[in-house]
Amino acid sequence: MVLVCFLACSLYYYFFVNKIYVEIELSVAQRCDFKIYWAKGDQLYAEENMSVVIANPERKKYTMFLPNIAKLSRLRIDTHNYQGEATLHKLVMRQEGWAPVNFTSPEQFKVLTPLFQVEEWDAGNDGLWVKSSGNDPTFELLLSPQREALDILWLAVRFIGIAALVVVVMYGAGPLARNLRFVPVLLFGIWLLVIVMAGISKENGHPDEYVHLSATTYYEDHWLPPVIEDPAIRDTYSVYGVSRLNNGEVYYLFSGKFTKFAKAFKIPDYFAKRTFNIFLFGLILLYTIRNRYARMAALPFLVSAQIWYLFSYCCSDAFALFFAFLAACQVIDPESLLHRYLKGESWRTKVAGAVVLGVMLGIIFLLKKNYYPFIAFFYLCVLVKILFTNQFYWEKKEAFFRLVLVMLIALGIFGARLGADYGINGLDLNDKIFAMQKELAIPWFNPDTDLSQKHPSIHRKLRGVTVQEIIHNDRWFERVFRTSFGVYGYFTISGTDGYYNLVRWSGVALLAFLFGSFLLRGGLVGGGLATAALGLAVALIGVALHHAWTVDFQAQGRYLFPVLPMMGIVYGINHEVV
Repeated sequence: MVLVCFLACSLYYYFFVNKIYVEIELSVAQRCDFKIYWAKGDQLYAEENMSVVIANPERKKYTMFLPNIAKLSRLRIDTHNYQGEATLHKLVMRQEGWAPVNFTSPEQFKVLTPLFQVEEWDAGNDGLWVKSSGNDPTFELLLSPQREALDILWLAVRFIGIAALVVVVMYGAGPLARNLRFVPVLLFGIWLLVIVMAGISKENGHPDEYVHLSATTYYEDHWLPPVIEDPAIRDTYSVYGVSRLNNGEVYYLFSGKFTKFAKAFKIPDYFAKRTFNIFLFGLILLYTIRNRYARMAALPFLVSAQIWYLFSYCCSDAFALFFAFLAACQVIDPESLLHRYLKGESWRTKVAGAVVLGVMLGIIFLLKKNYYPFIAFFYLCVLVKILFTNQFYWEKKEAFFRLVLVMLIALGIFGARLGADYGINGLDLNDKIFAMQKELAIPWFNPDTDLSQKHPSIHRKLRGVTVQEIIHNDRWFERVFRTSFGVYGYFTISGTDGYYNLVRWSGVALLAFLFGSFLLRGGLVGGGLATAALGLAVALIGVALHHAWTVDFQAQGRYLFPVLPMMGIVYGINHEVV
């Protein structure tokens, strides 16, 4: 408990006492970015040393955090990123132990030096008025911070309050730690947030939701895949000329039928299409209430709001996570249907296991390609349990053949879904899909468009861009990290640098602790599977990076979410050593 109190106080000091708190009042003509870059000495300004807020005409007051003022010597202030006028009414920077830096009067604003794309500017009673000649007007401020006495007594009082709060929470919530009872409690709160987000967010306010909505609409009144050239489904095609109805996923069939049922309750159409994912998250919640091992599998779902966010709108990623969660529960629970089926406990279990598990795995086979590493890890874990643990000591051979039977049924489900596509559209299915892509994709993403006229994110390798440039200049890893832990809408809503740094280093510490325990104390099976999961996670990241380089620059953390149920399996297998 002492260590937790010390950690909480240290985090508070680092993120709130040892940072500059910036208050901004700004008037802009249109939605834009207000940025502050920082540098020390002769250091160049860089994107990784920048804090940003999104400004809009309806709002004037904003806040942000900057690093410790003692480490800074220069600031670059970008008032807006459009050609036109803006007025910075107020800029105040405060850090405990240092004199505040205020810009509220004409004399104070005149200290700023215009650098680039500032056509006209004036420091008056209303603040700093700027008229830009381009999209990036910038000013520079040379810092000469003055130390002040730090109020040690008030800081000590805050530390005592934080420590007391930690003690109260740990004491009061202590019973919830037993058997991970806190997991369903937290999931219930999350479920309420999911429902609220689904209800208040506007239609197509989330990544690519319009194509998911249109594909779901098709299956409200259909059971079979469409004819690719059918004019009635043209609204399902994205700007890339691709329809979700042609990718083999069964999510849209389930979502369409559930939407039709939900509409019977006279709810708005867009909300009805989101109810299926809300329902899936509710099932996860119920499973964790009933089953301890389900709580272990659900633990990774608690690490990021970005994961819950997927369940608040119409998208197939939530469906994929749900079935991967079910599969993870089957692997780690010694009393699961999978374990009882492989042991051949009764004829009912054999029949139910073969059918239910076969259908479940068949659906998993039909998920997006980024779930292939999870499928490989699932079968690896099951085979390791059969061959190298005592759970199937007397039934190894029979368990192996039963696993093969389940896989054959799953492949049958997979084949039936693909067979329906080929049966309706013929053996030249892929040629027809490509033809529709060329017909319906906008010029930026059309295969027939010359490379020089395509969107800059397409085929970066062919343009001469190196992997190093993707990583360093385009900050691919940083973008993926941030979109894994809190970037919403069409990438227009994000957190502060302080938030991402807190998540980053807390995550590093958590992973170091967990994998240290798994590798040092998990034995051959636990440590080996942890290593395999880590290797598959690295491979998935590598494939995503290669895709961003050679096909389309996509820096979205959700493509790496198959790692989450893999981590749930690793924790479930190793939970006794943590």
